[in-house]
Amino acid sequence: MTREHLLAQLAQLSDEDLEVALKAGRASEKARQRDRYFLHHFFAEQRVEDGDGQAAITLPVTDLILNPAKMVHGGVTAFLCDNAMGMASYMEKRRPGVTLEMSVRYHKPGRGRHLVARGEVVAAGALLNSARCEVRDDSGALVATATGTFYHRQAR
Repeated sequence: MTREHLLAQLAQLSDEDLEVALKAGRASEKARQRDRYFLHHFFAEQRVEDGDGQAAITLPVTDLILNPAKMVHGGVTAFLCDNAMGMASYMEKRRPGVTLEMSVRYHKPGRGRHLVARGEVVAAGALLNSARCEVRDDSGALVATATGTFYHRQAR
């Protein structure tokens, strides 16, 4: 598509949809600059604390992440768990890793102004870490719990 064609399509969007498009463009730009990745910026998640084998991430609840029942989409909650556990695993190993497996249990609908995920490494090996996570809403109610296994290549 040409720039002119894209601009013509953007001109047809509502102000609200233009804001979403701008947010997506800025998230894409930051990801290209290697400043984390697209979804981190698009969903506006923030690390609120981290340490050896622990991490906490907050995610604002916006219309963009709600399902038709007006609660945070389960996939977004899983995304938050994966990021909190992955960051905790990174903080323990101090080298990048990937998720090998993850299990999420949903306890109540995600609602409110924000969700906070706290990830923690529960077992660390040479290449693998096992982690757990709790997600709570802004009232402190438990929304979801998760466990996961993370692989980290040997340091070179």
